[in-house]
Amino acid sequence: MVIATKYKDLHGWADCVDRIILVVKQTDKMHIIPVGAIVGPAHLVRENHTASDRIDSVWLVNNHVDLDTYWTVY
Repeated sequence: MVIATKYKDLHGWADCVDRIILVVKQTDKMHIIPVGAIVGPAHLVRENHTASDRIDSVWLVNNHVDLDTYWTVY
């Protein structure tokens, strides 16, 4: 299950300073997608931790998920 997002930047380019991609939450609805459509894991971190989880909230994309560390911790 996924929540639809869109790139904050028009072209989806990473920030020139920190190389982080930002996305904006489009809806609260969850969608089911085919497993074959998944390119890889990603972890979303809310840009502003004091902001609510509203539809237009901005998230940082961490697309480097070390699964070995993940499974060791969890």
